[in-house]
Amino acid sequence: MTNLAEETNVKSMDVDVKSQKVAIGTLLYTQKLITSEQLKYALQKQKVTEEKLGELMVRLGMITDNELAPILSKQMGLEYYSDHEIEKPDDNVLAMFNQELCLRSKFIPIKREGDKLIVIVGNANLSYVSQIVTKRSGLRPKLLMADFGKVTSSVKFHYFFSNYPIENLVQKEIKILKKDMDQVHNPDLLLDYILHLAVKQRATDIHIQPDTNSAHISFRIDGVLQPIVGMSKAVVRLVSSIKMRSKMDITEQRLPQDGSFTTSVIETPYDVRVSTLSTEYGENVVLRLLPGGVLVRDLSQLGFLEDDLEVMKKMFSQPAGIVLLTGPTGSGKTTTLHAGLRAHGLSGKNILTIEDPIEYKLPVICQTQVNRKANYTFGTAITHFLRHDPDVMLIGEIRDKETAEAAMTAAETGHLVLSTLHVNSAIGVIPRLKALGIHSQIIADSLVGVVSQRLLRKICTHCSESYMPELDEWLQVSDDIEISELKRGKGCSHCVGSGYLGRIPIYEMLPVGKEFTNAIANDVTREEISKLVEKNGLVSSRQMAKDRVLDGVTSVEEYMRIIGLELD
Repeated sequence: MTNLAEETNVKSMDVDVKSQKVAIGTLLYTQKLITSEQLKYALQKQKVTEEKLGELMVRLGMITDNELAPILSKQMGLEYYSDHEIEKPDDNVLAMFNQELCLRSKFIPIKREGDKLIVIVGNANLSYVSQIVTKRSGLRPKLLMADFGKVTSSVKFHYFFSNYPIENLVQKEIKILKKDMDQVHNPDLLLDYILHLAVKQRATDIHIQPDTNSAHISFRIDGVLQPIVGMSKAVVRLVSSIKMRSKMDITEQRLPQDGSFTTSVIETPYDVRVSTLSTEYGENVVLRLLPGGVLVRDLSQLGFLEDDLEVMKKMFSQPAGIVLLTGPTGSGKTTTLHAGLRAHGLSGKNILTIEDPIEYKLPVICQTQVNRKANYTFGTAITHFLRHDPDVMLIGEIRDKETAEAAMTAAETGHLVLSTLHVNSAIGVIPRLKALGIHSQIIADSLVGVVSQRLLRKICTHCSESYMPELDEWLQVSDDIEISELKRGKGCSHCVGSGYLGRIPIYEMLPVGKEFTNAIANDVTREEISKLVEKNGLVSSRQMAKDRVLDGVTSVEEYMRIIGLELD
């Protein structure tokens, strides 16, 4: 092991964007990521803040972290690591280094390939990282560049769980509480361990479900509820601990209650929304995890097809009208809306949002949150927004007549409105808006486009395998009687045995051009709209899901779970 003092003496050569501001600025401009006015403003601002130009532009919302990193990777001749999440590093490779060194030097080692060590870097000193890797491992470094924030968060995440076997800590704490008949041991530590385990496994929700003589903890991971651990009902006081932290009435066990608390997991703040229900065997508890400071991804990172991306960007860049995202709860509508805001450009525009809750923090825009106790709803927010000279308004959800009318009025009066609606298909938007009392002519004049989306789990690339399906399975996704190989996941440590890792959208996209506008204004039937959609080549969510199975991205099992059988 090389002495830390020796490593510190290696001359720092961090990539200084400030000294290369003309080249970086020119590259960003020629890639049409910024305008000449934005570059001029950033250079003026830099004289005051003395920040690196690229990082300053990220902070100001001119570009995203994932737009800057590819530009710098090209400039340095490195391959860009484009995956949304950095893969789980090999434990033996992590042990060659330490968290302090990796954070300071802005890199994370991943795995060994022959005589090479794969290393992902952020805005790092490449010469310094190469020297350290060679000294520590005796291997030749192969450097890839990723988004800078992603590297930092990955170092903290993977070193934490490498040092703390959280699954074992959960089991140990459950045993302690079970033996603690006098109830002197505080269950708060178990709650903290469960929260850390949920974050490690990428869970969005934690379910604590009572049974006759036990209780069960399940996590919702990639949209699917998966059992995690069982425990004795003697540990039921964990529920009281959750209720106390959430500022609920712990003596009330008959009526449903809602509450929340904030916590921190690996230096990331989380807002935890808690809900309880009384059951025959005790209280059922659900905790929803809402991480703060989550980076908004670009539309190109969400899994939309290249041709469709251009259509979506045109929708989101319109000066006025309304763009609607539809789909069930948890289908990624909010993520797509915020990515659409990024595509629209955050600087030079007055952008206002009303959300419930605020899931993504965006720079240089005004974000507000629903407060029903103060009568601050989606509908009332729009009314106030119109007095603040907005260019773009993001409305978290249109769920009633008041909000629908206010949103359409804003769209009619020269503002771009982005919102969501709970219907099952793109063409279902039109009858739904009519049911909310919106006249056909107003819909025709205001509607820019609709994207109806769902999320399919992706087969884990680390344990993917090919197989020959049975005929009935094959015919679920193909009309061809000649069977070909499909893919499925065996299950591994990367996907926690599920065979799936991450999700990808399937969607229907309906840009409202002149032909659709006329049809809507003439109040044609839903069947006629469907024929017009088919004539214009709209790909259904069902067909897109089939294509994703045939391409090996997802499985027949997942197709059936999300799409189901095709009914005659």
